[in-house]
Amino acid sequence: MRIAVLGGGNGSLAGAGDLALAGHEVALWRRGSADVARHRELKNKIIVRDSSGRREALLAKVTDRINEALDGANLILCPLPATVHEDLAKVVAPHLRPGQVVFMPPGTLGTLIFARAAEAANTAKGVAFAESGTLPWLVRKHGFAEVVITARATRLPTGVFPLVAEKSAIGTISQAFPTAIE
Repeated sequence: MRIAVLGGGNGSLAGAGDLALAGHEVALWRRGSADVARHRELKNKIIVRDSSGRREALLAKVTDRINEALDGANLILCPLPATVHEDLAKVVAPHLRPGQVVFMPPGTLGTLIFARAAEAANTAKGVAFAESGTLPWLVRKHGFAEVVITARATRLPTGVFPLVAEKSAIGTISQAFPTAIE
């Protein structure tokens, strides 16, 4: 599955690394060109340390162009704090396409912010917005492109908006988190 991960914090790097290691095609969007250049110097790799040891995850793409990150993505993972939802929703909304799922763990009602921005951009039709109450990982960054994952969520109660998209959205999210979504 094609997944776009937005951001460069704990959850974003854990998501990008973990999902790439699981075999997904991951594009990472970073806000700044300097961060993108640094990722490219590191050959688009993220180091994931967990109970399986130290592993290198290779990302398909790292970019500061949101349209490049979202192009062809089935799932858009936004593990970002609520304080950035409003600004980021305006950046993301013009590039949404039918069939995409925007997933915010933790959501803190971000689904409503992103859905309103998509409505304003006339891109909401066919897009699902979902959120869970927490991140799928207990994680900390240990450097620019290295994360230590000490635990993975086993239960992620997830809400979907609009409700008519629930079955399809849960199916997409479950491909990324096969045992945790409910």
